Amino acid sequence: MPCVGRSISYHFVVELLAPAGDGASLQAALDAGASAVYLGLRALNARRGARNFSQEELPAAVAAAHARSARVYLTLNVDLKERELGNACRMLELARASGADAVLVRDPALLALRPFFPGLELHFSTQTGMASSADVAAARELGAARAVLARELSLREISAASSVRGIGTEVFCQGALCFGVSGRCLLSSWVGGHSGNRGTCASPCRVPWTVAGEPAGTPLSMRDLGTALRLAELRAAGAAALKIEGRLKTPEWVRRAVSLYRRALDGADPEGLRPELEGLGKYTGRDTTCAYLDGERDGLTGLASGRCSGKEVHEAGAGFELHMVVEGSRLKLRCEKDGRSVEWDLPVSAGAKARRRVLLRDALEHLKGRGLSRWTCPTPDIPLAPRMVNALESRVAAALQSMRRREEDPQVRVPLPDAAQAALAKSAPSPKNRLRLGLPPDRVRIEAERLDAFPGQAELIVEGVRSAASLKGRRAVVALPAVFFEADIPETRALLAECAALGLRVEVNSWGGWLLAREAKVRMEAGPGLPVLNSLAAKVLAERGMESVTLSTEADRAALEELTACCPAPCSLTVFGRPPLLVTRARLDAGFLGKTFQDRRGVRMRPALERGLWTFRPETPFDWRDLRNARIRVRHLVVDLVGSPDPAAEWSAVPSREGFRFNYDRELL
Repeated sequence: MPCVGRSISYHFVVELLAPAGDGASLQAALDAGASAVYLGLRALNARRGARNFSQEELPAAVAAAHARSARVYLTLNVDLKERELGNACRMLELARASGADAVLVRDPALLALRPFFPGLELHFSTQTGMASSADVAAARELGAARAVLARELSLREISAASSVRGIGTEVFCQGALCFGVSGRCLLSSWVGGHSGNRGTCASPCRVPWTVAGEPAGTPLSMRDLGTALRLAELRAAGAAALKIEGRLKTPEWVRRAVSLYRRALDGADPEGLRPELEGLGKYTGRDTTCAYLDGERDGLTGLASGRCSGKEVHEAGAGFELHMVVEGSRLKLRCEKDGRSVEWDLPVSAGAKARRRVLLRDALEHLKGRGLSRWTCPTPDIPLAPRMVNALESRVAAALQSMRRREEDPQVRVPLPDAAQAALAKSAPSPKNRLRLGLPPDRVRIEAERLDAFPGQAELIVEGVRSAASLKGRRAVVALPAVFFEADIPETRALLAECAALGLRVEVNSWGGWLLAREAKVRMEAGPGLPVLNSLAAKVLAERGMESVTLSTEADRAALEELTACCPAPCSLTVFGRPPLLVTRARLDAGFLGKTFQDRRGVRMRPALERGLWTFRPETPFDWRDLRNARIRVRHLVVDLVGSPDPAAEWSAVPSREGFRFNYDRELL
């Protein structure tokens, strides 16, 4: 739906928050009238592909912003591995010493570290799943000054979330929309270990897919958000800050976007701004939309129309550039940044007779999350065979990694307060974590409507429970959904009241779920929606009433070994399953339900409606049941049978040594 402006009066000042992917973008944002900027250091932020800021550059960046009366927010909004806790803590100290105003967070570990750095506000990132007033109230209870709301909310839902007293809300107003709900996407990690929850998303949702074997274009590629004509309504809904997405975009785009929204906030005629709003969309070649504001979820995806520049296909700030030219049967490539370059060439003729061919422009979409900011080629529609695509991506990735090693060390080196050092001390592992990887699983996750199809005797974690009465007398834990919205709160409260009356434990998978469960006074466990990747996060969740925690499904072997060696809380590890790769509020053609989506890498997944949301799960599960590792010890080993075609058969099947390992044998990036 087009973004039509409406006449609504407003009387309070709204902060205009701009992206600063590097120093040039920072200056552009300030010159154009931003009242605050958000930026990241060279590691541990959700846009690791941007140039970002070094330890030496941060104090000057903060000073430059403060000289223009603008606030500065440091992004530390990713899941943290055990070995990264020290660096994250030093980033907090650097932010405090530099005078930064706030830090955006996702990982629960930072809740434990925040008290040692007075003066720094805590903002809950959209990666924490702030989708309702319950989530925002939970953020307030946990000490946050602001919650960044999910992009999928309607004006009515924004108003409800913003009505929570004692905390401000921040709303995205311009930029890219993710197909999946932020913080709930595993697709990029599943494809190749590049986690969107750790800032390395390779944007696999933007590439072409087939559906049931037929080409379907880019059905998962979302249109861009553009609300410049609707700011009066966002103000009326109570948003304290309007956020422009774009730390991977150019300084010129940042200048134009901030200038447009500054004039809109200052009272310019919305209709007069329409041509400029449309011009911002031409950068990505995607139409803009604000349909979510009106509660509309249809028609949000589709083919990009192409950029206004003929050669440029992807441009995103001051990262690495890749230049290509075809000479005969060879593709000549040069990767460069800041005067440094790497050159090589590859054959391209192999695509001519291949059964499946991939266009060069589509292949390069997978490299965005690794730091590639811009590429040029006079003939971007060269057909390549899949093996040549893999060779291209591997070679480009190697070049980027080689050039990154020559950049400044992403480790921050500043002394820490003694109290912070003490908080980082490793704990003894919980004595309840006795099951080593390789022993028989003792828990099963399954849908409520399929309980009768599973005859096993293991303890159950039950999803999709409508009435807890059906579980009376069973050894069962009731799982709350990871994503629920304002209208779902009354039903959730009613379910929790039933669980309290029956003495059933509840698995919480969001901060809003935690708050509602605490109010209901039920026994709680933390599920995969509150993933744990480090021992301090486990400690924080245990201190908030969780009897056990769930280790991140994305974790690799090294991360699990390091974490379980010092995890102070009983923990669960999923060793088999089809985790939700995407959970989206967007609606696709109903004919796609249950059909196989496949990309050129062979990833196969199917969508189903789960609690009214399109949820994509892989056709083939990952399976760790045949692995043996005595260094990984937990309280529970869980087999996840949600989405299984035959739960009983898969529970009793002999594990295959050829099973997909997910990230176990590769490094989680």
